[in-house]
Amino acid sequence: MMTEIKDYQKKCWANYKKEIKLPEHYNYLYGNPVKVHVPIDVAKGQVMVVGAYPTAHFNTIDGIRDVPVEDHLYPFSNESYFDGSRVRTVKSGEELEDFYFSKLGITRDQCWITDLVKMFLFKEGHVKKYNELGHFKQKETRSKFKEYAERSLSYLEDEIELCQPKIILTLGAEVASILLGVSEQKAKSLMSEKPISFDVKGNTYLLYALPHPGIIMRNTEVAIKWQQVLEKQLEAIKKELV
Repeated sequence: MMTEIKDYQKKCWANYKKEIKLPEHYNYLYGNPVKVHVPIDVAKGQVMVVGAYPTAHFNTIDGIRDVPVEDHLYPFSNESYFDGSRVRTVKSGEELEDFYFSKLGITRDQCWITDLVKMFLFKEGHVKKYNELGHFKQKETRSKFKEYAERSLSYLEDEIELCQPKIILTLGAEVASILLGVSEQKAKSLMSEKPISFDVKGNTYLLYALPHPGIIMRNTEVAIKWQQVLEKQLEAIKKELV
């Protein structure tokens, strides 16, 4: 099976950009290409985590803060780096641990961790900063998440077939809506302690649509509501894992 996983990783690395139809010159500021984030944590038969898309390393350049300049190392990384003004940490791995794994009593080496869209996506603000630095080739891609995600579904289905997870956890309404073929509003209504039956290539899996960590970590009335939803979901998931 490890050979099959490696074959998938190679296929994803080689073909993914072309198949989801990314724009030409899809590079960071200094020309280094935006890479494909193939899954590295690939435990079978347990928990699969599906995020939306990877983040990046952000530097301070010529006084402009938070300029995306390169990829982090792997999906939901937690490595630290110096950004030109301070040491900072890629938060996605920490959030995964703090809000989900520690409360479920699991570790990342027990999980298959991936993103639906496997490339960093540039927001308008990122493009504006590039323009201020004299780089005009990169276009905004964040608004195309849905079309990239739909073209990525076959890759995720391959990963599910390889992983054969006991439970699939999706993070955020965007991801759940694409996988389940429903609106984001409907996806939010499905975020409960009741698992969703999710069919892939003739097999049925238990899927929990979880709130995104970006919402959970806030201190607002809406965030408190979703924290309460997540607490009930995690209790239900723990019972399934036992």
